[in-house]
Amino acid sequence: MSKVCVIGLDGGTFTVIDHLVARGRLPHIAGLMERGSRATLMSSNPPITPAAWSSFYMGTNPGKHGSVGFFRFRPGTYRLEPMNASAVRGTSLWSLASGEKRRVCVYDVPVTYPASPLNGIMISGMDAPRFDARSIYPSELRQKILDAIPNFDISSSVDYRYLARHHRDPEAECIRQLQAHLEVEMAAITYLMEQDDWDLFVAVLRSADIFQHIFWDSTARVMAGAPRAGDERRAEAVFGVYERIDEGIGGRWLEWLKGRDLVIMSDHGFGELKSEVCLNRFLERAGLLEFRRRGSRGRSAKIIKSKLQDYLPRATRQSLKRAMRHDDTDKRWRLWVDSLIEDIDFTKTRVFSIAQFGCLYINHLGRNALAPVQGEAERESVIAETERALSQLLYPEDGKPLVSKVYRGEELYHGPLMNEMPDLVIELRDYAFLGIYNTGEELAQEDIICRPQRELGRLSYTGTHRREGILVLNGPGVKKACLGTACMVDIAPTVASLMGLPMLAEWDGRVLEEALVDGSAVADPGRSVYGKAEHGSRGRVYSEEDEEEIRKRLQNLGYL
Repeated sequence: MSKVCVIGLDGGTFTVIDHLVARGRLPHIAGLMERGSRATLMSSNPPITPAAWSSFYMGTNPGKHGSVGFFRFRPGTYRLEPMNASAVRGTSLWSLASGEKRRVCVYDVPVTYPASPLNGIMISGMDAPRFDARSIYPSELRQKILDAIPNFDISSSVDYRYLARHHRDPEAECIRQLQAHLEVEMAAITYLMEQDDWDLFVAVLRSADIFQHIFWDSTARVMAGAPRAGDERRAEAVFGVYERIDEGIGGRWLEWLKGRDLVIMSDHGFGELKSEVCLNRFLERAGLLEFRRRGSRGRSAKIIKSKLQDYLPRATRQSLKRAMRHDDTDKRWRLWVDSLIEDIDFTKTRVFSIAQFGCLYINHLGRNALAPVQGEAERESVIAETERALSQLLYPEDGKPLVSKVYRGEELYHGPLMNEMPDLVIELRDYAFLGIYNTGEELAQEDIICRPQRELGRLSYTGTHRREGILVLNGPGVKKACLGTACMVDIAPTVASLMGLPMLAEWDGRVLEEALVDGSAVADPGRSVYGKAEHGSRGRVYSEEDEEEIRKRLQNLGYL
């Protein structure tokens, strides 16, 4: 029975790590891999932040825990609510440890807002709208954190759009601000480590993901030995994140980590972003979806808002957006249908896409009373028709199919929350293509498949997620082994085994026994929490202002 530290690198990839290790730039991580075990950690499908991290800490698939994307449908409507911990079903790894009287600290893990009471400390992740009393437990620790780290915040506040339009060197200023937030993350982890002799310590650093989304093109060219002008600075910004974390492992964290088992993991990997795809427009072309007819006043309002985004600071943009509602959209429609998908006529649409990673939903009566698809036979017919249509989606540059595979929901998920899962998940070739989240933006595009938007110049996204993440295990309870691949749901039972915690019957993963000195573990059939919520309720936790803040953050990060 040992103490365990889990360091999560959001977007961490061996593509970068191995490149830097080969050049002697990550000596401490290299040593951990040499003496311990490593594996390619396969992300959730699709490889998106909320689903992956929830699968890690719940040890179950999205069909059980309910988190498949950044939003979930408000029951009985087409309104989207930001995903947060109150909507996640099951017992988390840290709640299990806390219940066994172990001291626990959790920092910046996505989908942990509001912070839950436990035997220790929790600071919520990116789903917290702000650093307030609901995003930290115990709440009285908030001021102590601010005293120790005066510029502490949940997420970075970089306004990429404003920098791109107004700063003399937006790239340099963006790097400076992101590096400053990385230092906040590092300082927070150091501070929290030193507060107690934690039995379980879990911390996530999100900086690698943010840097790579913007600077991946340059990073890839530098690693390939074919840099262009300006690539070195951009690539070094990415490399610097990994080096800074390596310094922490071999520096101030070193003494605290002694005698502990260390898990370094990521929620997904990273790679090139080639193109964006207007999936809902494609479904319209296939006769499966219908858009609403919009008046010229509504279109004009959208155009004005788009122009305002290019020239005004973020706070001003948000104030004006609240005042400028679509003139042709009645109030009842806005209460029923979310603004991200309000252009879809759901009374006539049989299948539609939500989010960037190809999640398709059959519009059937089991979800909404006004849906046109009735009964299982009709649902199956629509699924088959959709699969046939997707096989005809071709990439113009080579004339070959863009969809590598179409998964049915039941192939990927199982559990009591299947009705909330997508009916189909499409794998766009090499995961190098993303859907467009906002139907208004889809309708503004000339083509179904379009180049990624470059309105932010050198701050535009050039990289996106891959399923292949990282896993490194090291410590007294770990032996050297080549694991090949592992899954997100394997981490909770493996950590529980290292800590001597009970195994939960509902866990979908396995203990990575081949990497552990004593890896045998048996599930406890008496521990089953199907259908229970981590916080005891699936009610709303966000105000309208909170939801707007979360949407603003996700838009600024390029996810909307």
